[in-house]
Amino acid sequence: MSGNAVIVALLGLVVSQGCGARLRVGVVLPESGSAAVYGATIKSGIRLAFDDSLADGTAPPGLEVSYRDSGSDPSRAALAAEALYEDGARLIIGGATTPEAEAMLPVADRWERILLSPSASAPDLAGRSTFFFRVYPSDDIEGVKAADLLASTPGLRSVLIVEEDNDYTRGLLPVFVQELIRNRGRVLGAVRLADHGWEKSLRDNLKSLRPEGVYICAYGEPTLNVIRALRFAGFAGTICVTSAIAPSALLQRAGSVAEGVFFPLAGWVDRGSEPVQAFIRRYDERYQMIPDTFAAHGYDAALAAIYAFAQPSCRTGGDVRICLHSISARQGVTGPLDFDDYGNIRRVPRVHWIHRGRIEDFELQGAGRPGPAAPA
Repeated sequence: MSGNAVIVALLGLVVSQGCGARLRVGVVLPESGSAAVYGATIKSGIRLAFDDSLADGTAPPGLEVSYRDSGSDPSRAALAAEALYEDGARLIIGGATTPEAEAMLPVADRWERILLSPSASAPDLAGRSTFFFRVYPSDDIEGVKAADLLASTPGLRSVLIVEEDNDYTRGLLPVFVQELIRNRGRVLGAVRLADHGWEKSLRDNLKSLRPEGVYICAYGEPTLNVIRALRFAGFAGTICVTSAIAPSALLQRAGSVAEGVFFPLAGWVDRGSEPVQAFIRRYDERYQMIPDTFAAHGYDAALAAIYAFAQPSCRTGGDVRICLHSISARQGVTGPLDFDDYGNIRRVPRVHWIHRGRIEDFELQGAGRPGPAAPA
């Protein structure tokens, strides 16, 4: 083959790879198992963003999205990530929970590809890898917000903690306690949900310690169980929980028992603005329901990937990392898609509460400081 023929052949190969190359994105979420309440709603937001972009022609050329169910099992999530990266995925949206993100991170590091979490919030996750990004704020921000909420409530100085034992709470709870003490609040004691007979222990602590507030540090389902136990015990003080209570499916099951409960939440930007209105409208058209905040963060994770890959320089994992950092001027439905040097979204939670069966922005309402939670 002559030199000119070699050059022509190479140019043809480059053109064919550039024009016909697929752009594989993976999605690994807990669609079944204990964390399915989060995975299902997150997936609905992700799928809406990707499907709409493919339908209206705004998707990056060659985009293919592959979905995998982790089964709420971190080791299964890691295996799914391995398979997707091996199949060419340049970015995976996954690690919905802290344990799944922790299991998937070494895989992302080994492949030098991006892991973009829609909701994992443990403070130390971002510092572990330059390939980790998240569109949900770190627990070191939420923990401070929850402690400040309780410490600034008139007449509230003593708090009883009810805690689940997992990676999520181990990251969040120390931040909360440190900030509460800094604000001259007092932790009277702790009830651990892993202990046998925790309900009796809770009732005994309420009776003997007489706390003015209770902080429940747990995932959503256990949180609802504790709220029910507090109502049954007749607790009339302030109840503060984590943002894990926010999925719509949980609130539907909670009913009136969760009325008046407070929690920090990185929720919506102005519902009357774009792109929020368009998102709510399209989500309702497709799913016949109003999206919750986890659907919104799933949607924003997909938007971040779409905006990053719209840049022609996004080929390697390092390129994608640079592209994600460069989209700070783009607006998501939960705020600007602006990542710091560690891959954390620049977002500050606000105090929300459950009022008349709905999640409402307590700070935006200007309702003053929280009072006692409304009994069921």
